[in-house]
Amino acid sequence: MNLEMIPCTRCGNDMPKLRLDTYGYDFCVNCSDVKPKVGRIRVVGEGDYTVTELDILDQDTARRLQELENTSRGVRNVPLEILNYDEDEITDDAKALDAVIEKTLDDDLEIEEVEEDIEDLEDVDDLELEDEDED
Repeated sequence: MNLEMIPCTRCGNDMPKLRLDTYGYDFCVNCSDVKPKVGRIRVVGEGDYTVTELDILDQDTARRLQELENTSRGVRNVPLEILNYDEDEITDDAKALDAVIEKTLDDDLEIEEVEEDIEDLEDVDDLELEDEDED
């Protein structure tokens, strides 16, 4: 799909003309000052009458609702966790991912070495038992 591109009025980079025609924005997504939306899962009801709902909210409203819920439950204010997959370092940083994989593999090797040591000890015990039976 070939989109007609126009320059962003704020940064000058190309942006789809469709964004201006459809939504009236003369600036690109990167220049937008609107925060990403947040999904909030709510479980309403009990037993067979349980319903799960998903609310799509802006971040400030979601934080305020979290504060109100914590206050009404008598719980200390636990901050709302907002995951930002665009800035997640582990997925973008190949070195960090390699380090995690290497550590996991090293841990597996250590477990295998311990299991081999246990098997060796069992073999030694079996030999000692055979020697005692021969006497």
